[in-house]
Amino acid sequence: MNKRASHTALGFTIVELLIVIVVIAILAAITIVAYNGIQNRANDSAVQNDLESFAKVMEMQKIDSTSGTYPSIPTAAMNLKFSKGSYGMDNRSRNLEYCYNSTTDTYILMANSKSGNYFKAVNGKVSATAAASGYGICSQIGLASTNPNYPDGFYDSNNPKWATWTN
Repeated sequence: MNKRASHTALGFTIVELLIVIVVIAILAAITIVAYNGIQNRANDSAVQNDLESFAKVMEMQKIDSTSGTYPSIPTAAMNLKFSKGSYGMDNRSRNLEYCYNSTTDTYILMANSKSGNYFKAVNGKVSATAAASGYGICSQIGLASTNPNYPDGFYDSNNPKWATWTN
């Protein structure tokens, strides 16, 4: 008896193709979520490192000062470096806000990471903070002003640019 060899077609049914597409989509979604988490942690780390460097510079400024106090405002001469790509903006389009209380010789620098997390440096100590933006920052170091005239790192949302004291 002469049997013809049966050949199996290499085609896929629609159902098989849909299953493969769904599996690929699930794997892609997992990868994107994991990548975003890693990216957010990297931005947070960069902001925290910037604040630690800022705190060290401020401590050096205090030591070098004839009055033995922190500077009232940061300046370009301090050579402060920031990882500018890691910062997001708060509800006032700011990413860094600095306040200084001359009565208590206390400063605060609040920073907003692209992840949406806030961090602060207060007299050399860097920590995460729940969320703060706008005029409430200065009140954390005892200033009652509701409209402080202190420098921001990033301003003018219509023409975004970094302040001159941020290198």
